[in-house]
Amino acid sequence: MKNHLKYYFVIIPSTLILSCSDAGQKYQEVDEAKTCSMIFIDKSVSVNVNKKFVNEKYTKIISQLIDENVKAKGDKLEVYFVHENTGKGKAAEVVCKTEKGDLAGASSTDSEAISTEYGMSLEKEKSIFKKIVFAQLASQNTSSSKDNTDLWAALPLIDKAVAKGYNVKVYFLSDMVESMRAENRRDFHTNPPVDDAAAVGWAREDVVNMKPNLTNIGLAQIFIAKPFEPTASRKKNNPAISAYWQRLFLELGVAGEVTEL
Repeated sequence: MKNHLKYYFVIIPSTLILSCSDAGQKYQEVDEAKTCSMIFIDKSVSVNVNKKFVNEKYTKIISQLIDENVKAKGDKLEVYFVHENTGKGKAAEVVCKTEKGDLAGASSTDSEAISTEYGMSLEKEKSIFKKIVFAQLASQNTSSSKDNTDLWAALPLIDKAVAKGYNVKVYFLSDMVESMRAENRRDFHTNPPVDDAAAVGWAREDVVNMKPNLTNIGLAQIFIAKPFEPTASRKKNNPAISAYWQRLFLELGVAGEVTEL
């Protein structure tokens, strides 16, 4: 039995407004709880993905997450750019179309052949996905949107993916420096938390207005990969910023600890 590889990908301009799902339908059926891997790539001025250490780290993480999370038909990847317009920054979407042949009634020889062909087709599709995401990692943001960083805007996107019934894994490839110059927003570039106590206090304040609109996000798994070398100073890699996000996700009901890669 032959297993034909099928795939598609969508590259989406960052200016495209994402359509919203029907608010009246809290959950949509997703066959066998497929995995949705959401990759948020920081395209603000504070993150330089061309730097050797950063590029190698992020390339390795992308490769590993695709290998681990794309396992069957229906698993998908979504790539978003983090900048001033993160909510409109969907850059790419790919969905696994590799389907395993029917093993019912097959001989051991045929079963082995079907499994081998399936594995080869799946690896080929993963390779294509990696090239697509690597291209998004390498793309440059030359617009003024790079001057600000709206990480908060990622939260409703995550919530919607969970509401569709996916097993959602979220990867932030970012320094996590929220930086929005507006009322009731945080700008960690000009006013970062000075210690963990301040970070926790701010997270508790901020979550009050967020939580009523993020009823599903607690089921997501969150991973953060910062662009800092192990020798980076505390001033550059402020640990209080990590404390802020850890507390924010905890207050939003995320059960598992936020994992820093």
